[in-house]
Amino acid sequence: MSYPPASEYWAVLPEMILAAAMCIILLVPVLPPFRSACRRSHKPMLIIGILGLLGAALASAGMLNQWFGTELPDHAVLGSMLTVDRYSMAFKIVLYLFSMFVLWMWGSITSRQTRTVDGPDYVSLILGAVLGMSLMASASNFLMIFLAIETASFPSFALAGFHKTTRRGSEAGMKYVLFGAVSSAVMLYGLSMLYGVCGTLDIPTVASVVAEQGLSVGVIVGFVGLLIGVGFKLSAVPMHFWCPDVFEAAPIEVTTFLSVASKGAAIILLGRLILTLGFYLPDTAEAHRMANGIATCVGIVGLVTATWGNLGAYYQENIKRLLAYSSIAHAGYMIMAAGLVSSSLGGAASSDVAGIAVQEPLAYALLFYVIVYSFMNFGAFTIAASVARSTGSENLRDYAGLGSRQPVLAILLGCFLMCLFGMPGTGGFLGKVYLGFEMWSAGMWWLVAGLVINTVFSLYLYMKPIIFMVFTKPDADRPAVAPVTVVPAAWLLMFVALIGILATGIFPDQVTGWARSNAALNYRSRPLFTPNDNRTIAATMMTADDETPADDHGH
Repeated sequence: MSYPPASEYWAVLPEMILAAAMCIILLVPVLPPFRSACRRSHKPMLIIGILGLLGAALASAGMLNQWFGTELPDHAVLGSMLTVDRYSMAFKIVLYLFSMFVLWMWGSITSRQTRTVDGPDYVSLILGAVLGMSLMASASNFLMIFLAIETASFPSFALAGFHKTTRRGSEAGMKYVLFGAVSSAVMLYGLSMLYGVCGTLDIPTVASVVAEQGLSVGVIVGFVGLLIGVGFKLSAVPMHFWCPDVFEAAPIEVTTFLSVASKGAAIILLGRLILTLGFYLPDTAEAHRMANGIATCVGIVGLVTATWGNLGAYYQENIKRLLAYSSIAHAGYMIMAAGLVSSSLGGAASSDVAGIAVQEPLAYALLFYVIVYSFMNFGAFTIAASVARSTGSENLRDYAGLGSRQPVLAILLGCFLMCLFGMPGTGGFLGKVYLGFEMWSAGMWWLVAGLVINTVFSLYLYMKPIIFMVFTKPDADRPAVAPVTVVPAAWLLMFVALIGILATGIFPDQVTGWARSNAALNYRSRPLFTPNDNRTIAATMMTADDETPADDHGH
């Protein structure tokens, strides 16, 4: 039995650090010397979790910048299951840092809602979900995609229903589990169809089969099943029904985590799938028609998702439900651009060497949007958590008069909401411009029109909390609310998010340059084996079975 070379384990160093941190968090509280300390406070486990995420982020940055004297591998590692390139590593840094801030938010703002004895479980579940999302970003095999999505989903199910003593918490967990189970079953069926048609689950090899044989019924059914599984993580229509209810009932820091990390990992995965398919398609008229058909289908799903999210938010009175519909809309924007197969069309035909690193403009647009979206969504949810901590309410009516009670907080929330809208001068505006430019370059002008119209539609839903904060007085039947008290750590988190959205909007060169330089995907110029190889292997196995010698009894 052969084992991967030691150099390949360096490629998964961030994931190994996360797994080690999870084991430490689960084992330390049961050891006698630490048992009493862990029962008194959750801070030791919180610190270990934050250090684990920080270590994973530093490991990713070190591999990206060759701090350890090793370059990123130019080939898929661990049995061609994972592709560790600049595209995946850049997203992992964003994912780890964002998750670290989510843990910090939980420890400083909302942890009093969690029993101290449950602290280790809580932190380890966050790390487990991050581990799955990290694998999603690097997956180069459909089996690894399924395992990574499930690794991310199971901890997310538990986190959504973590407040199990409340009816809302149990309901959130149950809805999430049911929708997740159905989407996983459909995705697994789709993968079985792909394997039956292509004889492999290796993504580049499947892409080369599609390039050679076209889109057969089995391949279409397989890809639809796969997209349903990925669409569940993205809350894409019609797999979005769980999102508002789960976001409303789940702990607010879990809602923050799922709104960005889950969707970011899914969109990075979808972008890799689409770009890999385009890379192996030949630059012919027939391939362009196929690419336009895929882009149209995926674009329609994204457009419907964005429209549903924006219109569904109009009647929401709960800040978490409103931001849930907002996250659906933003997922729609990213899906609209992620289906542009033509952006990488014909790449394999132009090179005959292995380990091709290709700069992809679409990957850059998606990566930049995920970075900006993480800042603006995190800032909005941090303010919502601070208000809920003081008032005990998530209803928009309890934001009435916040502009006079806590003006700085109201201004910050207004900035984050306007960034989500896409106001010029913010990173949200540039993110939409880059997505729109990719759509326009691909000739999908109707998607650009849909992006603009949906942005206009979204103005009211983002102005709604601002109207309550500035122009609405508290209801007479509601008691007067004291000034909202914000802990120092929350202020720090808010200003970090504010600096992020302003820096990416007013002085974007550093962030855009970093995203552009890291929007490089590694491709194999030749797949592992061809469809003819599949048939040869199958025939050899059948011949070997037929030639198996019978035993003494003729069996």
